Amino acid sequence: MAETLYTVHAFSNEQEYTPSRGGVYIVADLTQAQVEDLKAREAEQHPDRWLKVEEQS
Repeated sequence: MAETLYTVHAFSNEQEYTPSRGGVYIVADLTQAQVEDLKAREAEQHPDRWLKVEEQS
């Protein structure tokens, strides 16, 4: 069975992201370990952002 992959959407309330409705970036095809690394990095570097993690089907 193939490893589950995830898509992550990052959002922020910062004014500069208003035109994209708060969207900062989208990353696709991440493994669970990569998602956890991204969460930790964002929490440290950009605590104002939140991540929406979706399992790919």
